Amino acid sequence: MKSTGFAKLKRQLTELLPRQRHELLILLQQPDSFPELIARLEELTASHPTCPHCRDGAPYKWGSMNGRQRYRCRACKKTFTSLTGTPLAGLRMAERWLEYAEQMMESTTLRKAAKKCQINLGTSFRWRHRFLQLVDYTKSSELGGIVEADETFIRESFKGKRDLSKRKPRRRGSDKKNIKWVKVMVLRDRNHNEADFVMKRFTLRKLERCLLPRLRSGAVLCSDGHLNYEALAAKHHLLHKPVNSSAGQRVREDIFHIQGVNAYHSRLKQWIMRFHGVATKYLHRYLGWFRWFEHTRKADAQTIDFIWQCAVQPRFQQLKRT
Repeated sequence: MKSTGFAKLKRQLTELLPRQRHELLILLQQPDSFPELIARLEELTASHPTCPHCRDGAPYKWGSMNGRQRYRCRACKKTFTSLTGTPLAGLRMAERWLEYAEQMMESTTLRKAAKKCQINLGTSFRWRHRFLQLVDYTKSSELGGIVEADETFIRESFKGKRDLSKRKPRRRGSDKKNIKWVKVMVLRDRNHNEADFVMKRFTLRKLERCLLPRLRSGAVLCSDGHLNYEALAAKHHLLHKPVNSSAGQRVREDIFHIQGVNAYHSRLKQWIMRFHGVATKYLHRYLGWFRWFEHTRKADAQTIDFIWQCAVQPRFQQLKRT
């Protein structure tokens, strides 16, 4: 910073409120890892200068923006920075991102996170769903060995929706027969690779679309006795070991069971209760959020790891596809 700019900054400091001075003092005394995050993103972009708009691999430097290097694509003539194409693009108040990520790692509700980070409730909602875009990249693409498959039911919800013209509002104490449920199918192998899918209708076609691309050759499918699994195995010649839970069967041939995926269901429902209902529209993102916790439970992940995966995974996937 030039001396004139620094002198102007010192004059502006006298106008700060006591709370703002305290926050600035904490920031100066305990610098967080946010600059490190930006530096790593800048390094990644410099080593793989690929346009996020058209995937052209020959951009050139084009000035700077907000202290970050800006590039311009020779093909589409568009400019971009290290944050372009990531969930962090366009978000303001970057100094509070890590603090908000800490709240997400603690599974805090929207209102509590907004109050803790001193941001608007709408900003808290927008940041949460921006960060939860990482869930699309944490779903396992391959499952092998013994693959457990089972479904659980989560109540259909229109939480946050202002227009409920599609159905009548439910009253407390009303008939529970009118409640609709959404199926969540979870696939899990013995190496703790997981994939989950929200299914409003559990059909054979949807089961084929979700399960078949992820099954490795020679994998053994272990499920309950649902007819869709039986039809899938017969149609595609899969090795299938159904467990008849309704008849009291828990384990088959000493190794085939679905207790691992059922335990996963239990942990998922217990975790999701703290939000007092999740809108079905965003249920897949909350499933991925919980999946991230499952993957990092034994890895002692830090806040910087959470936001790093949020920022880098989309860009990394784009680079792999080029």
